[in-house]
Amino acid sequence: SNLQDGTGQGIFAQRFDQMGTPDGGEFQVNTWTTGDQAFPTVAMDADGDFVIAWRSTLQDGAEYGVYAQRFNSLGVAQGSEFLVNSHTSKGQQSPSVAMNAQGDFVIAWESYLQDGSTYGIYAQRYNSMGGPQGAEFQVNSFTASQQRYPAVAVDSQGDFVIAWQTYGPDGGGYGIYAQRYLLNGSPDGPNFQVNSFTSGWQITPSVAMDSDGDLVFAWQSAAQDGSSDGVYAQRFLKVGQRDDLGVWRAGKFYLDSNHSSTWNGPATDTLNTFGNSTDTPLAGDWNGDGYDEIGVWRNGTFFLDSNGNGIWDGPATDSQFSFGNPTDTPLVGDWNNDGIDDIGVWRAGKFYLDLNGNRAWNGPAIDTFFSFGISTDQPVVGDWNADGTDDVGVRRDRNFYLDSNGNRMWNAGVDEVFGFGIAADTPIIGDWNGDGTDDVGVWRAGKFYLDATPDHVWNSFFDLVVPFGSVTDMPLIGYWRSNPPPAPALTTGALPPSSSQVSVPSATPQPDEQTLASLLAIPIKKRDL
Repeated sequence: SNLQDGTGQGIFAQRFDQMGTPDGGEFQVNTWTTGDQAFPTVAMDADGDFVIAWRSTLQDGAEYGVYAQRFNSLGVAQGSEFLVNSHTSKGQQSPSVAMNAQGDFVIAWESYLQDGSTYGIYAQRYNSMGGPQGAEFQVNSFTASQQRYPAVAVDSQGDFVIAWQTYGPDGGGYGIYAQRYLLNGSPDGPNFQVNSFTSGWQITPSVAMDSDGDLVFAWQSAAQDGSSDGVYAQRFLKVGQRDDLGVWRAGKFYLDSNHSSTWNGPATDTLNTFGNSTDTPLAGDWNGDGYDEIGVWRNGTFFLDSNGNGIWDGPATDSQFSFGNPTDTPLVGDWNNDGIDDIGVWRAGKFYLDLNGNRAWNGPAIDTFFSFGISTDQPVVGDWNADGTDDVGVRRDRNFYLDSNGNRMWNAGVDEVFGFGIAADTPIIGDWNGDGTDDVGVWRAGKFYLDATPDHVWNSFFDLVVPFGSVTDMPLIGYWRSNPPPAPALTTGALPPSSSQVSVPSATPQPDEQTLASLLAIPIKKRDL
């Protein structure tokens, strides 16, 4: 309101009851009145408590700053107005606020030069008492040019999303991008593009989120409807579970069980001793509970933590069985879409899969074997088409060959072949974005490079590079249960007889080499996680 607070613009508000009747008179929100206070944003919890944020001129010692004031359901101020942005150089403006039913809230704003290139998007979390939760954080990963006009929404659990307009990465001027977060402030996947029409400008986003986490975005788009500007929208369903990172080091599993993409120590994440340093680590959902459990492969024998307690309880409770030969490569996947991961082995270009899930080789009439690839390939397993059944593939040099249609044979022109990483990398497979389809990645010198977009091309702005573990570790991917108890070491013990070792049938056709695009070199990002 202009001049109502005695100097320039000020922030005022009016409460209404459910019938639209004014509840009391309008009231002044800002205490500091020097200069202008403008561009308010408001959010309310289930009890009627609310918070208002705005841009204030010169109050924080710089050009603009973001301030806020909490009120109870009667409109009584709770404490004093407070500065939201910690970084005060230059200008912080264009705030947006969202509050969940419990009164926790998030404020986002644009900040000038803080990310090194004109405007960037920043945010700060608060609890229901107005206490800051952690430090302010940068939202946009693409920092060139301008990221402006944030909009924020939150669900009933406290998970939230921030959207903004960014200039450049979609190739058509401004586009709409967004970032999801978990309630603890951890990013839930990478920045993602909202608009699919990229010609011209898409600007001024707005976003809403329901209690389940489903989203709807709306924005202004230039020339898309054939006559100047139009308004467009896009719905997004709540993203499903994403796979987590882990590493194996000398008989120990280090698992990112709090889903933060950071090792936070065994009090928060999971550290289990299971197996010997010469074993091969495994992960899979052995019991159908929706979480991945650990296991090891030793000389043709699987040792699986079937009850998921992170401890070897012996074969009467956990699982110990032989499948394949000591020189085989163990495989894990859900071959029959029953929600439980099964096992298999790779031997000299052939896959041997325990199709009926009884953890024994019953011959090709019941189980299955087939050739796919050549003996020097690296086998990979994943659900390439989101049908709930894991399919196979191989990596050769830096190229992935994926059985995309799931028929267990190579169909040139139908199945997928593409390059990702360099030949010396270790291939990794997981669902990085929660869409039910497994994506590719590579492990290189203690860092995970994840095709999070996913488009089978490395995009340094939107794909993920995550340091986790040490150079000599072995990477591990799974959806981990939060912090089960630490486990004692699995003793070597007596291995069962290898009566279920499989014989090698004759070869069948394998995929041919493909001529692909130029070599993808993934840059090393210097980022401490």
